[in-house]
Parts: sequence; structure tokens; C-alpha cells
Amino acid sequence: MNQVQTEKGGWVARIQEKIPEQTVGLVPADAFFLRLIKLPKGLPDVEIEAFIQLDMEGNSPFPMEQLAWGFFAHEDSPHAFAFATPLARLKTLEMGDPEGYYQLFPGFVSLLGEKVEQPTVRFLCQRNSLSAIFMNPGQSVPVKINSRKLGSEVLTDAVLLKARGGLADSLNTAGYSCGDGLWLGQGIEVAADGAVHFVHRHIHEVRSLGLKTHILKLSGKKLWEVDLRGSAYARRESNIRQKSALIWKSVKIGGAIAMLLLLLQVATFGLKGFNGLVETKIARLEPHAVRVENKMTLADKLTQSTEEDIKPFNLLEAINPVRPDSIFFEKIRCRSFDQLEIEGKSTQGVTPVNAFADSIQQLPFVRSIENNSRTIRNQTSFDFVIRFAEIPKPPESGFIIPDEPAPADAATETDDQADGGAE
Repeated sequence: MNQVQTEKGGWVARIQEKIPEQTVGLVPADAFFLRLIKLPKGLPDVEIEAFIQLDMEGNSPFPMEQLAWGFFAHEDSPHAFAFATPLARLKTLEMGDPEGYYQLFPGFVSLLGEKVEQPTVRFLCQRNSLSAIFMNPGQSVPVKINSRKLGSEVLTDAVLLKARGGLADSLNTAGYSCGDGLWLGQGIEVAADGAVHFVHRHIHEVRSLGLKTHILKLSGKKLWEVDLRGSAYARRESNIRQKSALIWKSVKIGGAIAMLLLLLQVATFGLKGFNGLVETKIARLEPHAVRVENKMTLADKLTQSTEEDIKPFNLLEAINPVRPDSIFFEKIRCRSFDQLEIEGKSTQGVTPVNAFADSIQQLPFVRSIENNSRTIRNQTSFDFVIRFAEIPKPPESGFIIPDEPAPADAATETDDQADGGAE
């Protein structure tokens, strides 16, 4: 009996060695621009994603197909929290092939879904990015997340606590209590049932907890809404995983049946033929697993050889606050350290283009701008060549999309809840 179990464990282990490792990718939190979106009362769950996507399209400087984005919404919260980053930025962060990950999340995802009993700011450090997460009582969806990238120095406990204190001092935490210390990410595990477990270590000046595992409080559809690869990929991958789980379950059941038959046949002349049948089944599975492994290796090599280079995000982010909503960018190039070339389109004719060019010219760090616009069949496209007198300093906490001006009688409420962007 023990010999049979050993043989079973051997061929199952060989099959599992050919299955790609389930890796969870975390994009640093400071790489995102964030937006708090109030949801209309009574909005059906099936329409929430379309409503959020429409809001993002009207406020993003990039077309949606050029973004890696997701959102978090829950029935206990009157708002959703959306986050996005350009696909090109993933390449600069050496994330590899986005489709090669089991899940692809923003760095602050590990504490999403947690609830508090009083207004609280929790601090989390993942992938050298420190985040402050503002949470309201009884609501799973945070109201604000501020993130900043830490320096390249060794992140000892003392350094992390000092950075946590500096971030806390720079934020308006009126009405919120700051949680003790901070949580430091120590690893990610994928359980046998597909659940994602985040291992953290709590750091505090006086007392610190040991390792603690936070099980991501999201599953099914909610898990894929937070994933950065879009609904189309989520539907396709979910179907593949369901079929793979069924096949794997069938393989295990088939293996158990085969072992039972093997026990019944152990003393018979047909034992050798039965073993040959089992080896044939394994031989059919191994080429498929090898092809999957080779495909992932090829995708990594293609990603490493891409012609895209580092984009001038700080130059782009410096001019975006004066960009009209009717203008979006199609291509951005940096010919030299102080020159930015932009190709884009306007959905409302040439007037917003000229206004945008005038606004850029008024910026103190801009030396000159060349505006070449053309309108063909009511479609206006433009080429800008912007020369900077000085290089603007990059923001400490990522890209910010300004909220629309609030009515005068709602100014106080807007200060507290309307802006979900990273500072």
C-alpha cells in the first residue's frame, strides 16, 4: 500500500512541476492616479462597472485602452474607489508580461475590505511604497489613499517608522485617528482554493506584533474588479481557471480510480499493461504543460525586448492640470531632457486646443510651445512641441486628477470626501 501511494505521489508531483507558478503581481501604490466616485442610489450591480468606466474616460488624460485600471466597490459604501496607471508605466517598473501573473493588483490591495469602528488612517508599506489609507466606520471602501515612494536606502524598522511619521505629519487627518505603527508586506501566498494571502509584519516603536496573514477579503467577481487587466481578460481567465480546476479534479479522481484498479490488479498478469496506460496519460499531459511554460518564457523575452522606453511622466503630469476634458493624448515623445512632443485629438474642435496651448505657455516652467492643429471633417488633431525652461519636480505621490468644482453649499463635505487622489 505504501509503495502504491509513493508511486502516485511521484507522478502527481511530476505533473505539478510542469504547471506555471501562481505569482501575484503588486504594482507600487505611488504609480497610480486615484479617484473617489460617488454612486447613484439604487444603481444595479451590473451597471456599476460601466458607470465607473464612463467617469474614468471623462477624467483620464489617456484613452482607456492604454490604461491598466480597476476599482473597488461594496454594498456597504455609497462610493467606489477607482485606480489606474498607464500600461507603459508597468514596463518601466519591470512588471514583465501582465498576463503572466495569477493576479495583478495595486500595492495597497492587501488591506482593502477591512472595516473599522471609528474613522482611522492605516499605514501600509509594500514594494518600497508607503500608503496612508483613510477608512470610515462600517465602510469597506476607503475614502482616500495617499502614497509616496520611499528612498533607495535600506528600509530598517527605524527608517520605516520615520517615513510613516513624515507622511502622517504631511496629511490632513482631522477627524481621523492614526493607527499604531504600520504594516509591512512580507510575502504573498496563493492557497489551494485560489484565495490570496498577504503576510505582513507590524512595526511599532513600543510594541510590535509578529507575522500576521491577511486573507484578501475579496473573491469571485470582486477579486477581478480589483485586478488591473480589465473585464474582458477577467471573463476569459475565469473560464480558463474553471475549466482547469475541473480538469485537475478529474485528473485527481482518475488517478484515485487508477490506483484502486492497480491494487486490484497488483497480483495479476495485466499489471504491466495498466502501468503503460497510466504512463501514456501522463505523456499526453506533459507536452501541454511544457507548451504553457514555453509560452510564458517567450512572453517574458518579448517584453524585455520592447522598444518602449521610460516616459517623461513628470513633464506630462506638470501640464495635465490645465488640460481641458475634451482633449486626450495619443502619443508622447521626449526628444531631449527638456522637450516634450505630444500628439492628440480634441472632441470639441480647435478652440480647446488653442486654449490648452495658451494655458501651457503661461506656466512658469515652460519656455515655448509650438501648436500645429488641423481640422478634417470635424475631427481636430494637434501636435505640440513644448520646450521647458526648467524641469518641474515630480510629485511625491503619483498622478492626481482634480475633482470637479463643488457647489458652494457643499464645500465642507467636498474637503472631507470628494478627492480620492494620491498626493
